[in-house]
Amino acid sequence: MTNISPEKVKVQLEKILASAEFKAGKQLSQFLRYVVEHALNGHSGSIKQYTVAVEALGYGSDFDAQSNPTVRIEAGRLRRALDQYYYTQGIQDSIRIDIPKGSYTPTFLENNSTSEASGPCARPSPAPTHVSLDVSGPTIAVVMFDCLNDKNTFRYVATGVTEEIIISLTRFPEFQVVGPLSREIIRQQGLDASRIGLNYGVRFVLDGTIRMDGRKLRLMVRLADAVSGRQLWGQALDCSLQNGSIMEFQNNVVGQVAATVADSYGVIPRVLTNETLKRRTESPDAYEAILLYYHYFRVLTQESYVDAMNAMEKVLRQDPDHALATAAMGDLLASTYLFGYEEDESLLVRVEALGRRAVALDPNCQLARFTMAMLHFLKFQRALFLEEAELALKLNPNNAHYAAVVSLHMAMVGEWERANQLMGTAMRLNPHHPGWYHIVAYMNSYRQGEYDLALIEAQRFNTPDFFWDPLIRAAVLGQLGRRAEARKAVDALLALVPDFKRRGADLIRRLAYLDENVDALLEGLRKAGLEMQSEVCDCT
Repeated sequence: MTNISPEKVKVQLEKILASAEFKAGKQLSQFLRYVVEHALNGHSGSIKQYTVAVEALGYGSDFDAQSNPTVRIEAGRLRRALDQYYYTQGIQDSIRIDIPKGSYTPTFLENNSTSEASGPCARPSPAPTHVSLDVSGPTIAVVMFDCLNDKNTFRYVATGVTEEIIISLTRFPEFQVVGPLSREIIRQQGLDASRIGLNYGVRFVLDGTIRMDGRKLRLMVRLADAVSGRQLWGQALDCSLQNGSIMEFQNNVVGQVAATVADSYGVIPRVLTNETLKRRTESPDAYEAILLYYHYFRVLTQESYVDAMNAMEKVLRQDPDHALATAAMGDLLASTYLFGYEEDESLLVRVEALGRRAVALDPNCQLARFTMAMLHFLKFQRALFLEEAELALKLNPNNAHYAAVVSLHMAMVGEWERANQLMGTAMRLNPHHPGWYHIVAYMNSYRQGEYDLALIEAQRFNTPDFFWDPLIRAAVLGQLGRRAEARKAVDALLALVPDFKRRGADLIRRLAYLDENVDALLEGLRKAGLEMQSEVCDCT
């Protein structure tokens, strides 16, 4: 080990902690600061799984390092984050901090990537080639956005937007984000999207420009596929600045860009899902299984459900400590009960076990918190559902999928103002949303007797293989007295759920939750000509 002074190491530590990924990852920062400071203070021997968990990551004194893999998982994330930092922002740094595999004690070395030349004419070091990030999931490089105005005056706007986008993307746990890449280095080395992909080990490249014109600000953003070199998405986002509201602009555009790119129904997951569906491998990796999980909730068919369930089971047999897959399996089982694929309430016991395990593996896993929220909803524990749902939303406010699902369930428990606000946010964040997003507006209009508006939303639902599609159409058409059309919707409903007359009321209650919602939908179905068996029996 090179003899490097503690003062220089401390300066390097603060520089790393100030980078985008470490600012976004509280646990990564706490982990790195703890091990570096302990090593500098001569306490390397006390850096163990248990001490890192309790003293750095905030776990209680009862933490069991043998059964809880959290520290090992976080150590892997920390090593990858350090690699990314030194591949990009820290490529010119003189000191390298590493956490060697098999140990939690850091090493401090001279950074061999530093250019031997110095001064203003020095050439940057060449970017690493064929970098392997050793992850399952999408990888994306973000190039520092270009400011088309006077750079000395407005460069801070482009820098701020770029950093905020990186932070937002890192909140999607499947994504590995590299950047910000220096636009100057990219230009000097003549790197296009394909070369950036090769040099930095990424599949996708995001870049853009910012131009300010008086009180107007325009962001041009582009997403390219580094394999094919083609542009996958591009958009111009405009904002009229009032009272210098650049921060408001940043908040709005950053959320929209992150969600459009990385949300469950975003551009990248849709591209990768199509590739996964074409491959149909016998042994899907974790991210392929997650993509099938997203696909199921997009199309809501029995076939997609079986594909997602089989893939998730295979992944968990290979890696039982995968927090995201554990949470996804819990959510799949919750939907099994919610949609009536199985009637056994003991499924909820399994959902709870999976949800709690996922939270223990990763307390900041949004899907784990969402699975626990779903559990409370299905057990009619309204207060617990609302509390857990808000926790899930805070972990990534720009995840349009979870904002929409939480909105749906909040509407059903009667939190209409919050539900409408969340669904509006979800639709704004990602215009590529599936049709079922419209059920909140449908129920809001339907419950108020605004049946013409409800019918418009029911037609936008447009998920024909999912029984709630013909159900809500039949109910509103029944209320409107359009019996012939209502009868066709009823026939479509019975084709999807042949025994709906017997168990339909129970299926409706699992999602509609409140008596007033259930009764209103059943009334519409009766007017559509569908009599439930239990209702017939009650009348005799």
